[in-house]
Amino acid sequence: MNRRRRAHAKSREGCAQCKERHVKCNEVRPRCLNCERHDIACSFSSPSFTITPLNQDSLADLELLEYWHWHPLPVNPSGPGRRPEYDPVRLGFSHHYLLNSILALAALQLFSEDLSQIRWYARAVAHQQAAVTRARPHLQRLEESQHLALLSFSVFTSLYTVAEPLLRPAPFGCHQSDFDPVKELLQAIRLGRCSSVFVQQHLRSSVTSEPLLVAKYGPGPLEAIQGLEARFPQLAWLRGFIERQCEGRERAACLQAAESLFTGISLLVDNPDDPRQVAAIWRWASNVDSAFLDMCSAQNTVALVIFAHFAALMSLNRGIWYLQSWPAVLLGQIRSLLKDGLEDTIRWPEEVIFRNKLALPLAS
Repeated sequence: MNRRRRAHAKSREGCAQCKERHVKCNEVRPRCLNCERHDIACSFSSPSFTITPLNQDSLADLELLEYWHWHPLPVNPSGPGRRPEYDPVRLGFSHHYLLNSILALAALQLFSEDLSQIRWYARAVAHQQAAVTRARPHLQRLEESQHLALLSFSVFTSLYTVAEPLLRPAPFGCHQSDFDPVKELLQAIRLGRCSSVFVQQHLRSSVTSEPLLVAKYGPGPLEAIQGLEARFPQLAWLRGFIERQCEGRERAACLQAAESLFTGISLLVDNPDDPRQVAAIWRWASNVDSAFLDMCSAQNTVALVIFAHFAALMSLNRGIWYLQSWPAVLLGQIRSLLKDGLEDTIRWPEEVIFRNKLALPLAS
């Protein structure tokens, strides 16, 4: 009868002599028990201090993390003075799709400062693709341990979709003759709305008091403010324009869009230096009636005029890098889409964006 060899745990750090004889080493240094019994020399291999050189991608990512630390997003708690309870970068070390999305956004921001550095745009695209690929199975399973990371990933992905179109290097993006800023921004808004619905349905309990999360996924639309027409006569004009041109659901959708726009404008005018007021933009985009967005896609004149006022709202969030170019680009496209004789309908947002004037004569 063949005798079966008794299994034993492998010795990972055993001496060279025991490994050569294929016997278990008790790993006692400087001389193990087997070598002591046989009265032979006992030698252990020294731990390797050789480090694999960092490649260019690794060095680039380290630079991006350092950049993110010193140039955090508004209401982003990472970086100097961050709150230790929630640090998306630290969370990203254990959830790599989140780290990819952070690095993608950091690369886009770095590229926005010097458009000749195409490598940062390429790095942003690579990281965003990796983030989406890695996040997909977790979005399907929705394990509780992933909730906060998925919530953060959805925030950064939404910001990426807003920032990326206007930063595509030539000959792509806004450098193309057929580039449509209205279409691109509507796509970003719709993606953000989908993520908001997903969060409300599956991750609502993970929305903490952190400003970054509340700004994007806070509760409901902005609260109505009394006396808006007295403060902003342009709203009264816009309401009259809507009521003359629209009926039924389209009228209701446009009136709601206009009212909430000027609510956001009021908040930003009263709190110009509070980065949390970026919520006024995301709340409007998340809660506006889908019928209004459909009207914008169809290039409805009334909807485009209201969308031009949204450009004015974006322009009031000064210093937010991913919004800086949008107001002028969006307004220019809307002007080109309006029929002759309707230029005055967007004179108010033009004055706000290009001359920083809020108290203006009404459109005729």
